[in-house]
Amino acid sequence: MMNKMITASNSIFILMLVLLLLNGCATHPYGNFIQNPSIVTSKVMADDVTAQIVRLYPAANTQFNLRHVVNDPFGHALIENLRLAGFAVQEATQQSIQQSIQQQIFAAPNQPDTEPQKGLALSYIIDQSGDLYHVKLMIDDMRLSRAFIVQGDSIHPAGLWVRKE
Repeated sequence: MMNKMITASNSIFILMLVLLLLNGCATHPYGNFIQNPSIVTSKVMADDVTAQIVRLYPAANTQFNLRHVVNDPFGHALIENLRLAGFAVQEATQQSIQQSIQQQIFAAPNQPDTEPQKGLALSYIIDQSGDLYHVKLMIDDMRLSRAFIVQGDSIHPAGLWVRKE
């Protein structure tokens, strides 16, 4: 009798440990990885990213669903620019991300989603190496990237947009 209780207790502990580890693996490293990002630099890069998105997608017919919580100047500027350009933007909250992870973990195999999500998944990564900034944008399965260089007190594109599908 005691062995069954210990075995059940161990099973629950192992299940909780696995769920905790899966939660850590399921989070994505998206966002801005620049320490103390400049608001001006972030705005210039967000303006350029918005211009590229406007070239690729029809504004009034496109909704973007952010995959991660936005808490940096670039992300706020990008969301504002997209909305001003006529795009619908669904921002992610920590709670919505956790619910999405739980649905992925506990979803029955071969079970279709009850309600398909409208719009395109959007995420970004901003990184820096020296005077070179890297912007990587993920829209569903498409990847866009561009480098920017800081010269004096301004920032400029250091090359063309690279698109990978």
